[in-house]
Amino acid sequence: MISSLFLCFLIYSIGGWIWEEIMSIVFYHKITNRGFLNGPYCPIYGVGALLFVLLDHFFGDNLIVLFLLGGLIACILEYATSYVMELLFHARWWDYSKKPFNINGRVCLSGYATFAVGAVGIHFCHQYVLGFVEGFSHKDTIAIVAATIFALDVISTNNSFAKFTRILKDFQTTLGQGAVIQFIQKGKKEFLAELNKRTRHILTYPQRRLISAFPNYKSSYDNAYREIQKLYKDTKYKPKKTAHARKKTKKIVK
Repeated sequence: MISSLFLCFLIYSIGGWIWEEIMSIVFYHKITNRGFLNGPYCPIYGVGALLFVLLDHFFGDNLIVLFLLGGLIACILEYATSYVMELLFHARWWDYSKKPFNINGRVCLSGYATFAVGAVGIHFCHQYVLGFVEGFSHKDTIAIVAATIFALDVISTNNSFAKFTRILKDFQTTLGQGAVIQFIQKGKKEFLAELNKRTRHILTYPQRRLISAFPNYKSSYDNAYREIQKLYKDTKYKPKKTAHARKKTKKIVK
């Protein structure tokens, strides 16, 4: 039973990730990994879907109640997730402050409506998802392997973002100590040079993905984050010249 629940959780998490990708294409016209974790899944959707399954067990006969309670519980989950992540990483991954009927920018009415529809959708599709999972011939083994990969992803991503938060904190402290001129004249130049040489080593994949995938990301150390974000974007798309390209350049100069 636990294996089935975890695999259902994973399927719904992947479904949530696909939904986020669709939204990214619609609103930002690009494909990015919009999940908090590195893998193609959004755990908050998986947890929400399992809560909807539990709600359906008690209120499945009344879709209106399921709709209303589903949206409410999902918003509580989203609000709590935003609050806890802000405590852990001193940052917000999403902000609905500009949307109507929002609560502290963490949840909003349109989100409520989307989640409520999702709760009703789970009522109709969960039996098929569960039947699909139960049909696996080595279900327990698949669940153990998937859970191990998922756990390693959680640990790796949390460590990466914790380190990124420390970097931002130190950088913000430096800026706050009146070192802005020094940073512009010397630090910025050196940082740009290093980014050109070793971008992937300075910012890890989760950190670079954070900059690209979450345009509404807000850090408690926002001044430092905006500087690093700008520096990264300035150097991100500058390809290194190959030996052949350098030879062609020399010929043109001659």
